[in-house]
Amino acid sequence: MELSKMTFRRKFSVNPYKTLRLPLGEMSLYKDFVNDKRGDPYPVTVKTGDVCEKIDNAKYTVSSENGGYIARFLTDFFPIASYELEICEIYSAKVGFSLEYNGESALSVMADGEKIEIICGGSEKIAECALTKGDILSLTFRMGAVSIYVDKGERPVLVCDNVFEDLRKFSSYDIFTKSHISLACESKNSGSITVKNIESYLCGGLSHADMKPMRYEDGTPIIEGGRVFLTMSSRLEAQTYQSVISWNPTLCDFRLEGAMLFDVGDGMCCSDVASSVVFDRNKGKWYIWMCSFSHGHILARGELLGDPRYGIQIVDVKLLDAPAGDDLRQFAGFKGDEDPDLCFIDGKWHLTVCRLEPADGYHYYHFVSDSPFDGFEYVDRTLTGEKTGGMFTKIDGEYYFVCGSDFKTRARYDIYRYNDFSKYDKLICDYDDGGFRGWGTVFSVPVGSRIRHFHITFDRHNASGYNWSYGNLYVYEALEYSK
Repeated sequence: MELSKMTFRRKFSVNPYKTLRLPLGEMSLYKDFVNDKRGDPYPVTVKTGDVCEKIDNAKYTVSSENGGYIARFLTDFFPIASYELEICEIYSAKVGFSLEYNGESALSVMADGEKIEIICGGSEKIAECALTKGDILSLTFRMGAVSIYVDKGERPVLVCDNVFEDLRKFSSYDIFTKSHISLACESKNSGSITVKNIESYLCGGLSHADMKPMRYEDGTPIIEGGRVFLTMSSRLEAQTYQSVISWNPTLCDFRLEGAMLFDVGDGMCCSDVASSVVFDRNKGKWYIWMCSFSHGHILARGELLGDPRYGIQIVDVKLLDAPAGDDLRQFAGFKGDEDPDLCFIDGKWHLTVCRLEPADGYHYYHFVSDSPFDGFEYVDRTLTGEKTGGMFTKIDGEYYFVCGSDFKTRARYDIYRYNDFSKYDKLICDYDDGGFRGWGTVFSVPVGSRIRHFHITFDRHNASGYNWSYGNLYVYEALEYSK
């Protein structure tokens, strides 16, 4: 059955707001590492004054008769990681985290129960915030900034978002790999602080967008354990990063599996997004195309040595060469290029690039080559609408190209034959997503004795004042199925 004649029915919509996470480390409080000298899992990095430590019933207490400060190594630092602790008791004391590099604190975040003090370089900020028993204090880092949240049992609420120029250097691989986070406690005279559940993790973000299944070379989604693997943009208070999500398409069951940061050769690990990831079974290699928003908003590509579906990856990519002149039909790195997609069809590699035309907005340009990375020649372009989120897909043995389109129309998704961008049909859904220019992520999955067809996309509903902090996830399934 043709894709344009299928009817996609809404299954559900969901916003996994800071609920997806991957563990990066913790301070285990089941053994008394303070007094037992046969191990040192959390070394003291700084200690001043008179400090008394105690571990009891999976809780860590610091107190002092005359005032003192102590910091203990928690985990290494990662530029998009989160760190949190739960308050048990706090009296005339402070607790928080210290980002330490070269033996000094580059960032200190300390809460005293009434306010949170943030110090970075020569900058100091104060955020009023009452903290009591059971409250969870957490930090989420991004390039050059840190967001501070407090969860009082309902959800994490942003206390303050802090941009510091001194933090930007921590996106350098050579610097963040030599840095770490310490749990920091400070007690005044006769003060004490007790905390538990001290953890580091990768947070899945406030919103999600730009989903695309990781596929074999022919466009077939990679499925393992009944789960489809997708790249997604995980949105933070500001900025975003490339996450990898797995999903059982018969359920509302999303899991954060990993993340990718990108290095274009300058040693800076950047949180770029909109990746197309392909495993070429013929060569046994992983390929990636992505948009380097951090380096001129142009496309880059690379080869991965390991399986990019799991864990945190640093991916080396190469930027496309600058164009010679203004002819947009060139295979070159034009500023504004985004949302690439790669697929091997009929013995050729097909690449689509969402390219900005000065007078007519974004259109998809179609290129073909014998190589997945170079030698592409122009074939075709879309003629109408402002496109985004395009993807090659194989439905019932036929190849299509599906993309979001148009700023002015609600939830328009255009369907092209993969080799003809001159005309299109529209994807039919019972309820649209209410947004604009979503992603045309349509694919088939064998489930039981049937091949079922799914559509997953997002809206443009922001989670913060950041313009790209969208969206909610929408999942549809076609009423029609194949065998």
